[in-house]
Amino acid sequence: MVLASTQHSYSQWVKFKKKELIFLASEEKINVVFTYKGVEFNGDNLSETTFLNHIASKITKHQDTSEAVKWTHRYRQHKVKHWPEAFVSSLNKTVAPYKHAPTFVLDEKNARYTLEVKVRWMYFGYDIKVLAQPAKLTTELIFYRTDTSQIVSKLEIEKTKGLSTKEDFPKLSLKSMENCFERAAENLGLSLKKVLK
Repeated sequence: MVLASTQHSYSQWVKFKKKELIFLASEEKINVVFTYKGVEFNGDNLSETTFLNHIASKITKHQDTSEAVKWTHRYRQHKVKHWPEAFVSSLNKTVAPYKHAPTFVLDEKNARYTLEVKVRWMYFGYDIKVLAQPAKLTTELIFYRTDTSQIVSKLEIEKTKGLSTKEDFPKLSLKSMENCFERAAENLGLSLKKVLK
């Protein structure tokens, strides 16, 4: 569950039990993995395949098939590389001032604990001349023992808002979604202060 912060209109405090995450203060590194299994899109909760086909057909209609293929390729690159890197970078930057902060590292299999970022829902928003809707992202965050997969804590960040960034219609802004991941990580990092300070 997430509560809105009074400090920043986009900040969200991530609720968790302090005793469940106190272990973070004694760790040097935390492994981070991303999963998208069952991710849904937009208000009508489209599957990823249906969503990508829908966007590809719109791009083909207004531009051409090669542009649709390029956008889909860029989406897949962001999904496996750019969004995870943006999340980890933002999280490390946010927790860096804390006295007992670990470093979060993608695919660090030697770390004793893993943070799994399960991407549940994505909405890319839009930005037209008279109206803009920010991208939104819902993630489930699962901390577990790397060697046994024993779950230590489950958290959720619902509908993190990103900045509205323009993209050539009908392409969707991958950068705006990247900002959602950055903000979700920042929200987590700010909330972890109570166990890492």
